[in-house]
Amino acid sequence: MVLILQTWMRWLMRIVLPVSRWRVPVVLLRGPDRASGRVVHLLSAGWSYDFIRERFFASEPAVVRTLTVPVWRLERVLGEWRAQADLTVIGIDRISSRVFLRRRYLAVPMSVGCWMEVPEDMKAFARQRQNCAADIRRVRIRKLDVHFSRDEEDFDLFYDRYYKPHVSRRHGSLAVVGARARIRLIFKSGMLLWIVRDGERLAASIEIVRGTDYHRMVNGVMDGRADLLAEGVLTATYVHSIEKARELGCTRIHMGGNEPSPHDGVFRYKNKWATGISLNDSILGGNCILLLDWNQLAGPVADFLSHTSLFHHDMGGFSALWSFPHSEPLTAENLERHYRRLKTHGLHSFHILLPGGVPVDFVCPTEVHLIPLPVVNTGGPEGLTSYLRGKRRA
Repeated sequence: MVLILQTWMRWLMRIVLPVSRWRVPVVLLRGPDRASGRVVHLLSAGWSYDFIRERFFASEPAVVRTLTVPVWRLERVLGEWRAQADLTVIGIDRISSRVFLRRRYLAVPMSVGCWMEVPEDMKAFARQRQNCAADIRRVRIRKLDVHFSRDEEDFDLFYDRYYKPHVSRRHGSLAVVGARARIRLIFKSGMLLWIVRDGERLAASIEIVRGTDYHRMVNGVMDGRADLLAEGVLTATYVHSIEKARELGCTRIHMGGNEPSPHDGVFRYKNKWATGISLNDSILGGNCILLLDWNQLAGPVADFLSHTSLFHHDMGGFSALWSFPHSEPLTAENLERHYRRLKTHGLHSFHILLPGGVPVDFVCPTEVHLIPLPVVNTGGPEGLTSYLRGKRRA
């Protein structure tokens, strides 16, 4: 029921958003960047998207200019202010972006979802995913058992003692705590998976089954305790979810939405288990998009991408864009180490901006495209995409 309601609401919001958000705030921000502390400028328009701002600046930026304009004047205003900004980010609904924005931007999803195929044989799966095998062993050794519940009183306990403290502690200033009524509605369509040891409930997640799809919706740790996280109690929810999904005959597990970056810690953990990624089709994630623009890639934008790589729409799927950090020697060993850390299952391509020549002993994976930064430095996103199209044709 919840998933059907979310689908209905998403379609309704597709119509409502262009009407309700026809006036768009435009803000020019100034502050020190995270890479070097130098002063940089971010031009932000539309939906406030704290993830980009928080990762771009080292501290809270100052507002230089602000203006609210009708959406049909947005691109003209951005064009007038663009020269003052190192990076421009626009959060806008998809219909308005197609109707009113003509420039070529780098299209970044608001959120991506991870999913995995349910393995028929857990031991075979563990042999293929060594990092997951270590997690599975840890759950067994620490005797983190499972209990399922649909008790209404259990929901209130979960919401107050597990979900809220965990979300608030883990995400800090970016935390978005779902309203009790909305989370309760999710619970009523599913069940609570409790992780238990010696009778004590350490963590839990709300899970929903729809056909052959198994959805992990929200989770929490008792009082948001960091020591329990380190012990692997959330890992146990993954292990027991897989076992439950297999028991119920499900073929795919959906692991929820994430920030659109391979550098995001929550995404990196889920990626250990995942088979692929998809658009997170929440009400906002399914209807809105982030559009990025820049004057030059070298400098603040490349530095930003070095610590916050981004997924972007590409060839009907997703690719990733990352810049090798200029502060490190460009060696095959360093390039391989970074790529192993950021490698993502289910991508179309992984684009890597290089400040210099390719290390002679680097063995380039087939899904990786190495891009000389000086070649695509100017021309904005259109210059980058034109270069990639030329490489693909070649």
